[in-house]
Amino acid sequence: MHHAEHVVRFYETDAFLLDAVATFCADGILADGAALVVATADHRAGIAERLRARGLLDAAGTHEAYFSLDAAETLSQFMVNGEVDAARFMDVVGGAISRVAKSGRQVRVFGEMVSLLVADGYPAAALRLEELWNDLQLAARQTHPFSLFCAYPMDHFGGEAHQALFSDVCAAHSQVVPAESYMAL
Repeated sequence: MHHAEHVVRFYETDAFLLDAVATFCADGILADGAALVVATADHRAGIAERLRARGLLDAAGTHEAYFSLDAAETLSQFMVNGEVDAARFMDVVGGAISRVAKSGRQVRVFGEMVSLLVADGYPAAALRLEELWNDLQLAARQTHPFSLFCAYPMDHFGGEAHQALFSDVCAAHSQVVPAESYMAL
């Protein structure tokens, strides 16, 4: 993945997602970059476990180039009445990326806040958040470019009722990676 890409991966099993995110983070850390994970507690634990198995995190799950935030807690800092506050998002998430990018490190971000919004019944807010991620990438291009990896479980998109949402999610990204069953074909 190149800097300033915004990739979405669809997945059917957590194990598949966690392996992909751990590889994404490991590749960044091994290239003298940094990784920022904004995910649920279970996913953060699974990613850390995989990075520890690769020798990239210590027993406590830390490394100077690895950072993680709770997705729901981070969302709560910029959501107002079910809508994304753009200025707060830029302050909270942009500030976190700036801190991680210290010393000019290339940052790789994994985020699943958009997936939480869809799961909680806020698809319009999820699409707005995708737009803000793109805006943040443009704004940060000169000072601290970052690549972004989003993920959605396929069960968010069951049936024709979710077809427009699925298309809009795909359109908001520079690259779309299908779920594992499709990849197996």
